[in-house]
Amino acid sequence: MTTHPRQFSRVLACWAALACLPVTATALSLESAFIGVNYGPFHRAGQSPDLTPHLPAAQIVADLGAISAAGFLHVRTFGLDNGLNQIVPLGQRRFPRLRFFLGVYVCALNHDDGANSHSTRAQMDEAIRLANSFDTVEGIVVGNECLAGEPEACRQPVSIEQLIGDLDYVRQRLNGPARGRVRVTTAMSMLAAVKHYETQGRRVAEHCDVVMVNIYPFFDRVAVTDAVGTVFPGALQHVSRLYAHTGKRLMVGETGWPSAGPANGAAVPGGENQVHYLRGLSRYAKSNGVSLFLFEMFDEPWKSAAESVGPHWGLFDADGRPKFSSPFPWASD
Repeated sequence: MTTHPRQFSRVLACWAALACLPVTATALSLESAFIGVNYGPFHRAGQSPDLTPHLPAAQIVADLGAISAAGFLHVRTFGLDNGLNQIVPLGQRRFPRLRFFLGVYVCALNHDDGANSHSTRAQMDEAIRLANSFDTVEGIVVGNECLAGEPEACRQPVSIEQLIGDLDYVRQRLNGPARGRVRVTTAMSMLAAVKHYETQGRRVAEHCDVVMVNIYPFFDRVAVTDAVGTVFPGALQHVSRLYAHTGKRLMVGETGWPSAGPANGAAVPGGENQVHYLRGLSRYAKSNGVSLFLFEMFDEPWKSAAESVGPHWGLFDADGRPKFSSPFPWASD
């Protein structure tokens, strides 16, 4: 299970032009919107998905307390192994206002090994069980950039047919109340959603309740002012128009800006730039009725092996300390 973004190219000129156009009122951009947060719990010293077989309940309670105190109501998780299946029961008992979008790790390797808690089949079944049992589950995200060529795909990516089968498997096994409440989707990169729209994005969207896409202007090598003023809005509006015919709501599964690490062209990490991005993003989202999840709640040091900016996307540091003073930038008017 990974939760860090990686670099890939996009058509910036097209999106910059689109950002200047008015947003068309569609089911993709309207409805009640929210700003939520991605929660990767392996943030304490020595923790990682490979080295931490079972997260302690006390840590999860502390983390959820910090998330709630920071003003978030919607939380997106990644995977249901390693003790992550405790998050919803603990959340409902201790922080009943929190609402969860449960992530299912999708990989062709050991896909149908139900006895292996890391397998896709076992995690889908656990997500279904939790959604059918707890009314704080509002979404199930079946896979995060899991198709061939996507940045987060495992070493044996699933086929488009398998991902469609997984989405249908989950949707069909939710009970009546859950089916009316839980939005089943998958998180697509811009590669799948836009570049490979005909072969991947369009086909997947037909089997989703909402269209979810991850957008990272940082990897477009643009300055933070352009990232929040032009690139993010342009990308979002392009996706909205592309999928408008579905009539389905659009959600941004991940977006953010690192607080440290080397520059990526004109995209420069740092505390001030992170605040600038988050504040501008929040204002845009609230003004345009956009639902999105910020990446991510805590810095995760274990990601240093994956990429140089990997450990620095958190709104809070690895020890749970906020990087910003109140009012937090995501609460900006």
